[in-house]
This record gives sequence, C-alpha cells and structure tokens, in this order.
Amino acid sequence: MYRYCVDNAVTYSPEDIVLFRESPFASWMERLTLENPDHGIAPDADSPAPAKPLDCQEELAQLLLSEHKHVELINPQDGEPQRRTATLGAMRSGVDFIVNGQLAVGPLSGSANLLMRTSGYSEMGNYLYIPCDTQAKTTLSSAFRLCFLADLLHSLQGQLPPQMLVIRSGSDLVPLRTEDHIYHYRAVKQRFMREMAGFRKHRMPDPSESVHFGRWSQCANDVMRKRVLREAEEEQVAEEILAAGEETAEQDLASLVMPMPGPRLWPTGAPPATLKAPPPVENPVPEAFARAPLASPVSAVPRSPTVVDRGERGVAPQSVGRAVPPPVLQTSPEVAPGDMVPGDRPVTREAPSASLGTAAPSERAPNDGEESWDTIRITRPFSSSLITSPPLPGGEQDDDPAG
Repeated sequence: MYRYCVDNAVTYSPEDIVLFRESPFASWMERLTLENPDHGIAPDADSPAPAKPLDCQEELAQLLLSEHKHVELINPQDGEPQRRTATLGAMRSGVDFIVNGQLAVGPLSGSANLLMRTSGYSEMGNYLYIPCDTQAKTTLSSAFRLCFLADLLHSLQGQLPPQMLVIRSGSDLVPLRTEDHIYHYRAVKQRFMREMAGFRKHRMPDPSESVHFGRWSQCANDVMRKRVLREAEEEQVAEEILAAGEETAEQDLASLVMPMPGPRLWPTGAPPATLKAPPPVENPVPEAFARAPLASPVSAVPRSPTVVDRGERGVAPQSVGRAVPPPVLQTSPEVAPGDMVPGDRPVTREAPSASLGTAAPSERAPNDGEESWDTIRITRPFSSSLITSPPLPGGEQDDDPAG
C-alpha cells in the first residue's frame, strides 16, 4: 500500500490483499506504518519493506514482435499516471498484446505483466482482454493476483474475462476458469476494504489469528507474551480476591451463628430409666357435654317472624331471613282453642283483620317435631257481632254488618 502521487490517496495493490488474507496483523502494521512512520515499533532485522513486484517483460515483448504481433510495450520507468493512461489507450485501440500495463480503479491499482486480446464482446467493441501471469515461478497466490486484475478489467471493459492464463517459459499455458476463483477474491477484498475504511491506530488485531506476521514477527511475539503474562496475573489476582472473600464470609457467618446444643443420643436408642414420662393431661370438658350429640346447624337456627309492611295496606307481608316461631301458648286441656271462658279473656291473641293484609296460615309441616309458624294462626272464633261498620252519611246504617 502507498499513497498515490496525484491526490495522495491510499492505494492498495494485489500484494496488500494477499497479505491481509494471510495475516491481518501484518496488514494492520503496514497501514500503521503508512499513517504514522514514527510509531516507534521497529520491524524485524534484515527484513525488506514490501515493494510492488514489477518484472520487466521486454524479452516477452521482443518474442511477440518477432511473430509479427501487434504489441504495445509500456515503459516501466514512467510514472504510474503515465502507465495508467497508456494502458487504457492501448486497450481502446484494440492491440493484440499489452506488456507491462497498469490497471487502476478507485483505490485499487495493480501492474499487469501481459494483457491478451481475445474474441468476445465488451464496452470497447467485439473483443476483450484477459490477464496473464508471466512470473518466473508459480505460487499459491498466483490465481489470487490474477483475480485482482480480472476484477479491474471487469470494471474497465464492462465484461468479466472468462479465463485467466498462467504462462511459464518452457511450459504449456495453464488456463484458469475465472468463475472458480473470483468469488473468493471478492469476499476477501470486501473484508479488506471494510477493515481499511474503519482503520484505527488503537485497534490492533490479535496476532494469534494470523498465519504469519510479515516483517513484524518480533512485535507480534512481544504482544502475545505480554498478553499471556497479563492474563495470568489477572487470574491470580482474581483467585486471591475470591479466596479472601470466602474467608471473610466464613468469619462473618461464624460470628453471626449462635452455637446450638446438639441432641442427646444414647447408645441403646432408648432414654435412661431416670427419665419419667409426663403425666397424662385430663380432659377439662365434662363427660356429659362430651357425650352429648351435636345439634344440626340448620335445625338449630330459629326462624325469624314474618314482617308486615304497615306503611302500605293491602301488601302481602315480606319474609326477612328465617321465621322465628312464637312462644308456645299453654291452654287447659278441657277448653277448646276457639271457646270462650266466662269471666276470662281468650288464651290466644287476636289476629289483625284480613283487610289489614294478614297472610294466610302456613301449611308447612313442623321441622323434626318442632313447632314453627310462618305467621300467627287465628284461634278466636269468628263473630259478626264484633265487627261494626262506620256510620253512613246522613245518619243511615248499613244493613249488611259484613260490609
């Protein structure tokens, strides 16, 4: 990664994404060094700084020219802006081969050893370009670097190259199907761009999550050693605090709990003979009450008498609660209930007149041999001489005493 000379923007090469895929820690350290070269962390001794691999392919260009091919050779000594412009112009002109080209889209820029024209359709016409790797040796990242160039060509010509070529001197061409590799690259590129956009100087990645550490192995080892020692110290302090807390809790609990006498146990399982059983408790309830049967709770409750609303005449009496029977009237056995005894008053009370709204006698049977009335029964015989009618107007009397 470096800063572009035109706008000083951070620019990423294929090697930066390859490094991020293998070691996020080393990638973060390179970005930190770019942002703050004086951060004070020294790289490993005798470790070269990462550089853009650009092998001049003049021999390849001369070989293609000898075969009478239309070749565009980009001067690698020119600045990057000139190489970008020359490469894009050669693509638009439709030359057969472009050697030492430079492709760039946004913050991504990479050098292309060889771009070869092939049949197809793109925004430039009825042709398109595919990337070729002509390095001296093949590595595990060769296909990943080719995907970097294929993704840039997709943006520049509007068509993804169908395949990528690996060319080695004295060997056959090795075609790589782009669909088999491009999606892995794009997933890693998306993560890389997200991490670079959210880069913070105080958020160092965990070195243990990286395969290697680039030129920052000594720094990574120091970070992991300090982390392990700090975690061990924190764990020891936590154990001491926990042990002290448990001891304090036991002391507090011992100070709060009162000692309780333990149970007396005998080897034989029985109390000694000196212990006497407590005397039996006498029943304070008399035997007569204890043997008396309990009365039924329903039959024991008396009924309330019938209440007659005296404010409204001619209205039937309303029963409130349960009827309470009147006291039993004692009469002599030789006198009938309705007879009159000379010189004495009747033994029963007079009932109010029917015109006052008295209720008819109840026909309900006594409850369990007990006497109960809902109303007072009339025992005095009826006599028409006892009823007098009020005087009529004009001094006339009513012929019918019964009214």
